[in-house]
Amino acid sequence: MTEFTDKIGRYEIIDRLGEGAMGMVFKARDTIIDRIVAIKTVKMGSGMMAATAHSMIKQFCNEAKIAGSLHHPNIAVIHDVGEQANSFYLVFEYVKGVTLKDLIISGQIIPINDKISLLILLARTLHFAHQHGVIHRDIKPANVMVLEDLQIKVMDFGIAVLDSQANKLDDTGGIFTGTPYYMSPEMVREEKIDKLTDVFSLGVLSYEFLTGVKPFTGINFKELFEFIETREPELPQRINPSIDETISSHIMKTLEKDQKRRFQSAGEFADALEFYLEARPKHLPAPVTQSVDFNKLELIKMLQDRYLFFSDFTESEMLTLFSLSGKKIYRKGSVIFKEAAIDDKMYIIMAGQVKLVKRAPGNGKVTLLKELKSGDCFGELGFLNNSPRYAAAVPETDTVCILISDTVLRKTQPYICLKLYKNLSVMLSERIRQSDEKIYKLTHEIEALKAKK
Repeated sequence: MTEFTDKIGRYEIIDRLGEGAMGMVFKARDTIIDRIVAIKTVKMGSGMMAATAHSMIKQFCNEAKIAGSLHHPNIAVIHDVGEQANSFYLVFEYVKGVTLKDLIISGQIIPINDKISLLILLARTLHFAHQHGVIHRDIKPANVMVLEDLQIKVMDFGIAVLDSQANKLDDTGGIFTGTPYYMSPEMVREEKIDKLTDVFSLGVLSYEFLTGVKPFTGINFKELFEFIETREPELPQRINPSIDETISSHIMKTLEKDQKRRFQSAGEFADALEFYLEARPKHLPAPVTQSVDFNKLELIKMLQDRYLFFSDFTESEMLTLFSLSGKKIYRKGSVIFKEAAIDDKMYIIMAGQVKLVKRAPGNGKVTLLKELKSGDCFGELGFLNNSPRYAAAVPETDTVCILISDTVLRKTQPYICLKLYKNLSVMLSERIRQSDEKIYKLTHEIEALKAKK
């Protein structure tokens, strides 16, 4: 194996972060852009057979291709790929955090709701990959990085595959690969695999994260695979009494041997966990609650006058909407949501002031986009399609917000949810139309200026 000591390509080595099955991982500095990155290298032993070397290189390039095609805030960004001294390397964004595996091994105390929130993020990220035709095939705690702000980064798409290619033979003549403890029954049997294979692996990870133990074990691979195919693990709530029965049943549903009995997507699993968190009673301090309830009808009128997407809602529908929504106080100096964060909520300011700000990717300069006050709405796109937040929302004063959750509304009041979807879609269509008109006008103005020269 080639030893990297000082430099890989244009990258100066700062530290060695670890060693994986395929090669070394380094922390380095990009000498051209002057940014910190992570570099993953491939082990190429001198005695390695040509076929094995070819397979490893193919797997490495596959990771570069697939990871590079997925643009998502919770998927590690790939910056570069290269070769040096007959060894290959990938350059990723440097992520400061710990793996889920490290958290499980350390036994660090994490509130159960925070754990569930992390699993929701992971499930939605996996759903995004599936929507773009990518099956990860190696979901496990070691491939999930947890950041300080309870965000995640999904790593290692080395054996990921496009959905259309998922069941073709690999270089070894088989159709499956992965980490044994997290394999699905269909992977063990070398049957057809699809996104539900990732759902099963996600269930195994969730079980281990919440209980601290793996659902399937064995003294050897043969026994392990037999357990995966035939045996039901102990209920998570029996291992960890802090796990609610509802969450326990959701995890067991991801571990169904029969694919038809599992959650039919990672997004569906995320919805179930989100609904559990969001549908639970939430209370504000009494003085705030009383003042908010007192002005509820006035707030409804203000929203209907100010926003077309609420204008045709009846008073009863608005009250239902409020009753299903969370209410939360955000202190001055905190953050309501960060730029590029993902959630399913739309926010209504009941009291206080909020500013929307965006940070420039290069120099980090912060630009104020908009100032919001009582009665203003924001975050509509996140509610509509769980898209990454375009800007950060920061309270300028202590602020009380109503949080309308797409998941809760969709599961409890589908008619009201559909009505809000439709109204928001009309609003967004109008914005697009206006943007198209501006672009059309600017294009003609530019052409006119060119013609005068």
